[in-house]
Amino acid sequence: MKHHWIKGNLPLVAICYVCKEECDIEPGLTDWWCCWCQRCVHETCKSVLSEICDFGSFKLMIIPPGSLEVINRRRTMRRRLHLRSVITPNWPKWNPIIVVGNRKSGNNDGDKILSLFRRLLNPAQVVDLAERDPVAALEWCRLLGKTPCTVLVAGGDGTISWLLNTIDKLGLQPVPSVAIIPLGTGNDLSRVLGWGKEHDKHMDPVEVLQKIRAAQEVKLDRWSVKIEPNRGLGFRGTHRTLFMYNYISVGVDAQVTLNFHRTRESRFYLFSHRIFNKLLYLCFGTQQVVERECKDLDQSLEVYLDDQKVELPSIESVVVLNIPSWAAGVDLWKMGTEDEGHVNAQDISDGKLEVVALYSSFHMAQLQIGLSKPHRIGQAKSVKIKLLRACAMQVDGEPWYQHPCEFSITHCNQASMLKNNTDN
Repeated sequence: MKHHWIKGNLPLVAICYVCKEECDIEPGLTDWWCCWCQRCVHETCKSVLSEICDFGSFKLMIIPPGSLEVINRRRTMRRRLHLRSVITPNWPKWNPIIVVGNRKSGNNDGDKILSLFRRLLNPAQVVDLAERDPVAALEWCRLLGKTPCTVLVAGGDGTISWLLNTIDKLGLQPVPSVAIIPLGTGNDLSRVLGWGKEHDKHMDPVEVLQKIRAAQEVKLDRWSVKIEPNRGLGFRGTHRTLFMYNYISVGVDAQVTLNFHRTRESRFYLFSHRIFNKLLYLCFGTQQVVERECKDLDQSLEVYLDDQKVELPSIESVVVLNIPSWAAGVDLWKMGTEDEGHVNAQDISDGKLEVVALYSSFHMAQLQIGLSKPHRIGQAKSVKIKLLRACAMQVDGEPWYQHPCEFSITHCNQASMLKNNTDN
């Protein structure tokens, strides 16, 4: 395939591939760059360079345009191109990357991030979840057949869980590995996997792709949460099955998250920013110090670890952990272990859950700044909780108000993730 040359609009500090001198130093649209291999050349140097494009350093991540087979479909008065198949290029170790994100995420930084990757990759590889759902986005993986691929998701913990659930639901083989650009508020899974607590405002997509290329594939336990409502006074609730990757909690921390989400979904919520969101969390946490809506939760809760009932102190929340990060980076299971001697280590792929309890909203604040430690209940391969009164719950940061029920958490399978081992 020949170079696809574009005149002007070169990257900052562009260097000519031929003479190694700086390009685009004169006013106007001068010099050229290839949108596939990203090489820049002077007008006078262009003829020296070979006409054939090798797709540059990220060749094995790009889906070349010649590999796309499309068909025309007419909808009303408009014609639209639809992707029918992907022809595998004869490139050893080809592992294309699919970038998935929502342009409205991350204080609307998602739009900028998607644009950066459209410039570097085939624009068709970059999917906006504001326009297409995850099933449509992951259609790429099905069309690639037996070719392994990587999915780079730009979003928060909720978006990541949504995508991982879709991958499992579609039964994709081979299972795509997932890397993360954190655009949420807490970004707990991103922290654990080394992708950082937040995205860089001046993010370089080249650097991100280099990190993905060097990343280590790891497994992440996927847990099934089956909720069976209590039936009383003729009430028949709806059975639900959810999937959990980070943590599930019932009590005061879920109540704070629920209050925040209700505010964020309000039509009066006009200002979205990560710092502002954290201030809202602080306000709602302070509110629970006074109101204590989850007071004496231990009297309305029964916890079973591997079918063994455990005794609870006076608490306001129970947290079931799969990863060593809760509420924007707090490692609950590890806190205070230096004073208690040996505590079994936590691992994201060991098929075990860690269960802790929180005493109050004020206790949550102390944990955030490292001035206290949680009440460690134990580790288990399965957890069952009987909720005897209505209370707030959350799974991976997605809260709701739950009526009395019994929910069981059991191991389902594992998701394939990429862990960044380089310094952020």
